[in-house]
Amino acid sequence: MPTHEKGCNVWGGRLAPLAFAAAAGLFFFIVINKFGNPVILDYKLAAPQDATELFYQSWPSRWWPWLVTPLVAMGLLAVPWKRLRGHWALALPAIWLGWEFLAGTQTVRPELTRVTLEHFSVCVVLFYLGCFALNRNTPAWPVWTAMALALCCVIRGGFDQHYGGLEATRKLVQSGQGIPAITEETLKNPIFQSRLNSNRIYSSFVYANALAGGLVLLMPLTLTFLWRLTPKVRTVARIGFVVILGGCGLACLYWSGSKAGWLVALTVGLVGLGHSALSLRWKRWLIGGVLIAGVAGFGIKYAGFFQKERNSVGARFAYWRAAGIIIETHPLFGTGPGTFQVPYGRIKRPDDEMARLTHNDYLEQGCDSGVFGMISYTGMIFMLLCRLYRYRGNKNPVNWLQFGVWLGLLGICLHSMVEFHLYIPALAWPMFFLFGWLFGAVL
Repeated sequence: MPTHEKGCNVWGGRLAPLAFAAAAGLFFFIVINKFGNPVILDYKLAAPQDATELFYQSWPSRWWPWLVTPLVAMGLLAVPWKRLRGHWALALPAIWLGWEFLAGTQTVRPELTRVTLEHFSVCVVLFYLGCFALNRNTPAWPVWTAMALALCCVIRGGFDQHYGGLEATRKLVQSGQGIPAITEETLKNPIFQSRLNSNRIYSSFVYANALAGGLVLLMPLTLTFLWRLTPKVRTVARIGFVVILGGCGLACLYWSGSKAGWLVALTVGLVGLGHSALSLRWKRWLIGGVLIAGVAGFGIKYAGFFQKERNSVGARFAYWRAAGIIIETHPLFGTGPGTFQVPYGRIKRPDDEMARLTHNDYLEQGCDSGVFGMISYTGMIFMLLCRLYRYRGNKNPVNWLQFGVWLGLLGICLHSMVEFHLYIPALAWPMFFLFGWLFGAVL
C-alpha cells in the first residue's frame, strides 16, 4: 500500500475519531462553564473586553460559530460514512427544527427568533455529531473526562459562592468600588441584581435553577465514569471517590435552593437504585430510606416556602396559564421561536411577574411554534427516552456508563417541565449531544 494511502487510512480510521473526541471534550468544557445564559438574554450583552473579563465572565452565545464550525469540520472527518445506519427516529430532531424555521417566518420579534433558531440549529447539529461522529467504535473518554472536569469547575464555583463569594461580591457592589470582571451593564441588569441579593448559589449559570439542571444532567454520567475510571483502585477507595464527589454535587444542589431540582434528583436516584445489582431486599430498604430521607429533607428545607402567598410556584402557574392562552390564540405557528415575552407582556395580569420564557420547555414550544411545534418536540424527547431505556436501561447486566447518561437525560427532561433549559447552551448543547451519542451507541 502506498505511503499516502496508509496515512489516509490511519487518519480516517484512528486519528480522526480520537481528534474529534478530544475537540468535543474541549468544546463542552468551554460551553458548560461559559455559556450559561439563555440565548434570548445575552445576544445584546457586551462581550468580554480583556483577559480578566474573558476568564471570569460568561461568553455571549453569538460566539458559537468560532467553536461549532471547527468541531463540525472535525466531526465530518470522523464519521464512518461507509458504515452508517439509519433509523426513523433520527428524523425527529430535523422535523422539529424544520417546523421551528417555518414558525419563524411568522414571528412577532425577528431578532429574538434569529438567535433562537441559530441556537436550535446548533442543538440538532450536535445531536447528529454525537450519533455519527462519536460512534460506538470511537474512544469517547476525552468527552467524559472534559464533562467531568467541567462539572468539578461548576461545583467549585458553587462552593466558592456559598463560602463567602456571594457576600464578598455584595459588599464590593455596595461599597461602590468597581469590579473588573463585572461590567456596569451587568451591574444594572435586574437578573444580576436578584442573584446578588440572594444566598442561592448559581455558579457559572444564569441562576440557581439552571445550576440544578446542570447538576442533574452531569452528575450520573460523571459518577459512573469515575467508577469505571478506577478499576484497579480498592473498592473502598472507589466508593470514597464517588461519595465525596456526589456529596459535593448534592451540597451544591441543596444550596441552589431548587425545589424541583431536589425532587428530580431524588427520582433519578431511585430509578438508579432500582436497576442496581443489589438484592431485592437491599433495594427495598435503600429505596425506602432514600425516599424517606429525601422527602423529609425537602419538607424541612422548604416548610415555610409554601406558606408564602407569592412564590415561584404561583408565578409559574401564571406563566403556564398565559401559555395556554397564547397557544389557543396562535395554534398553528405560535408567535415565533423565543418570543414568549412579547405576548405575555400584553396579556399578563397586573400582579403577575414579568417573564421572558415560560419556565416549561414543552409549553414554550407551543407558544413559540404552535401545537405541532409542541408535539414534535415533546414527542421527540419522549420517544428518545423510551427507546434508549428499552435498549440500555432494561438490560441485564446494565451498561452503567450508558445508563448514567440516560439517567442524566431523564433528569434534565423532567426538570425542563418547570424550567427553560432548552434555551441555555450550557445545558441544551450537551443534552442533544448525549442524546445523539446514546442513540448511536444502540443503533
